[in-house]
Amino acid sequence: MNEFSTYEFAVSQKIEGKWRAARLGLIAFYVIYPLALLFITMQNPGFAPLYAFIPISLWLIVFITWRYVSVEYEYAVVSGTFTFTKVFGNRSRKKVFEMQLKNAVRIAPLSDGNEAARAAEYHPEREFVGVSSMSAPDVYIMLFELSDSKSGEKRRAIFYFEATQKMLSICRYYNPSATVLSRVSR
Repeated sequence: MNEFSTYEFAVSQKIEGKWRAARLGLIAFYVIYPLALLFITMQNPGFAPLYAFIPISLWLIVFITWRYVSVEYEYAVVSGTFTFTKVFGNRSRKKVFEMQLKNAVRIAPLSDGNEAARAAEYHPEREFVGVSSMSAPDVYIMLFELSDSKSGEKRRAIFYFEATQKMLSICRYYNPSATVLSRVSR
């Protein structure tokens, strides 16, 4: 099955819940920070050169911090190896985890009540979210054991992801016994 040798999918985080609060908090900081510096420089005439520092420092702060509230999740499958990555502001990438699809315990739709109960009974110690919104129509869960890089011990984990028909067929190919299929809109 050479058509399954490489597959990538990316989804942007919707601005809701904690993401909306984080953005509003940063915007408030971006407004308060220059106002506070202006107030300090007006009170102390010796700090007049600080006026030139305000726009430069504000631009630097925005450049560094805004990417962390503009997140895109990407997962890729290359010859059975599943890699989950977070992309911050289209500039920096952070590989979150990597695993073999054949080692997944269960891949199933979250909307199925029995599968959601099974996931709760699994008692995952780590949770990874790679969906635009938990209310998305095609959210799937992947239960697996993740090796700790420091100690080497295995910990139970759950990964929420938005499944496409192509991804489900890849999962079915590499791990047919653990994959539960349902109709997917994409």
